[in-house]
Amino acid sequence: MIDRAALKYYENILKTSNSNVDLDILSTILYCIEHDKGDELLKIILKLSHPSIDDTYLFNVINLIKDMPEIKNDILDSVSSNQVASKYALLNAVDNLNFLDKDSTVVIWGSWYGSILIPALTNKVKKIVSIDLDETPLQIAKNRLFANYKNIEYVCDDIFKTYRDVYLNTNLIINTSCEHMLPMKEWKWFQKGALATDSQYKHKFGSPKLSSNCYFAFQSNNMFGIEGHVNCVNSLQEFKDQMPERAEILFEEEVADTRGTRYMLVGKLTAL
Repeated sequence: MIDRAALKYYENILKTSNSNVDLDILSTILYCIEHDKGDELLKIILKLSHPSIDDTYLFNVINLIKDMPEIKNDILDSVSSNQVASKYALLNAVDNLNFLDKDSTVVIWGSWYGSILIPALTNKVKKIVSIDLDETPLQIAKNRLFANYKNIEYVCDDIFKTYRDVYLNTNLIINTSCEHMLPMKEWKWFQKGALATDSQYKHKFGSPKLSSNCYFAFQSNNMFGIEGHVNCVNSLQEFKDQMPERAEILFEEEVADTRGTRYMLVGKLTAL
């Protein structure tokens, strides 16, 4: 650490063009520079430039990459410009329809790390259920990225094989990974008989399986050449053809991506 006497010289230099100089902050900055503590330096810069900033998530990512450099590309890809554009297009559409509130439950299918949707929604709703076939990103999200969030449930499962009671209280189902799975109309609990308001629903399931106030926000794309993309579509109309019969589409959009086009449908699940 630079001693206080030496620090005075730095203060004098800064005061030639600055009226207020904090020696404690200056000392810490110089210490970080001298000892290659870039993350601590970044914290200081962020706090100085944005005093009210919440940098918890940022440093969770930085520390995760330090500890697990082998997943760096995967983590950064989950917050790429393409991912941000598609996720915020969805979030904006949901906000404009104005159906979520502090008592809402959101289920995310094919959630991956939840890198954008989880931090964007966690303070807006009561509960988020994050479901993915891969246990690894779920555990990383739970234990490293969003350990400070207390209203997230992480589930490793195949959505097409398992029904969960949470669906009966779900207000929004998000799936931005429709290209990775069967068409949404193949999810059997979307079929006739799933809502209490369906005609003769008891003959199908015996009890309701979906909330009567449930919306959906689905995305697919035309990026056929990417590994794992088993169900791409060429247009919004092709994507609509994959929707369950009860899907009332309230908003649709094509979202530009450097690798192709993402197709988005947002709507409500209605009675049959």
